[in-house]
Amino acid sequence: MANRIHSKGSFRQEEIVAGGAGIYPGMLLTRGATGVVVHATEGGRHEKMFALEDALQGHTVDTVYTSGDIVFCIMPNVGSEVYALLEDGQNVVVGQELISAGNGKLKALSDLESGETASEIVGVAAEAKDLTGSNTADTLIRVSIVAS
Repeated sequence: MANRIHSKGSFRQEEIVAGGAGIYPGMLLTRGATGVVVHATEGGRHEKMFALEDALQGHTVDTVYTSGDIVFCIMPNVGSEVYALLEDGQNVVVGQELISAGNGKLKALSDLESGETASEIVGVAAEAKDLTGSNTADTLIRVSIVAS
């Protein structure tokens, strides 16, 4: 398991107030009226912004941000890699395109229902993960960021 969200490559970092509770490191974020919140549109456009762990406070990738906290955010450049939360129930292979699941997590583009479309790819899986078992949970996966 990863112990940090940034894996490799260049990025921009910002600190933004959490506009809601339940933000975990590795979640895809968006800016809202009250601060940063989880990206809530399945397959929708986004800024490619992820919550980082707050290592300065001794927090890990398992420490949740609550509303009003300062969230450390990373905006990785194309070709950079991050560990992002993959939604439970997903089974992805290396190179598979990933999109927003609409809850701050990622899912396979191929998991869209028939007739649905995605307006933006977040990145491609840089490692394989199978979360289809009965005792799986949302898990960090290494993702290579792609151009929009």
